[in-house]
Amino acid sequence: MKPVPPVFFLEVKRQRTAPFWVHPSLQPLSDNSGAGATPGGVEEQQVENPSNDAMDSDEGNDGDEEDDDLIDTQFGADQLTFLEAMDEKIDMVGEFLKGLKYQRQFRDRRMLETLEREGASFFRLATACLRKEKRLTSTRGDAPSTWDPSTSSAMFYRARPARGDENT
Repeated sequence: MKPVPPVFFLEVKRQRTAPFWVHPSLQPLSDNSGAGATPGGVEEQQVENPSNDAMDSDEGNDGDEEDDDLIDTQFGADQLTFLEAMDEKIDMVGEFLKGLKYQRQFRDRRMLETLEREGASFFRLATACLRKEKRLTSTRGDAPSTWDPSTSSAMFYRARPARGDENT
């Protein structure tokens, strides 16, 4: 097969029977090695190992253009960077917090019950993270264990500096 563009790996359809991979970008190196036509008129090809074929066709390339066609798929279809995704979550939680503060004046128990029921997992995560932070910044007591089941959800949460160490 001829080399395929990076978007191929996002769009290719895999089947359990031959042809195993179906995509319009799959083109044979020679015109007479086609496996058959699809209803749409696009040839379907069986590809055993496309990475080897792509490597063979890139021989002699000095590697300068390898990264030109890369597609970042880390956060899915919207292609957000880490900072954009994290800022989006922080903004949403901040706006929701403002809404919750507004709800206090109505003293509606149903809202509180709904918040506790629907937000239970978020509140467990927040509690675990804040508890971990408190234990890490405390000069008393044992440091939290890395593999402690009660803090496993907060494993990747990094504690803020102690109040005296903060730079406003």
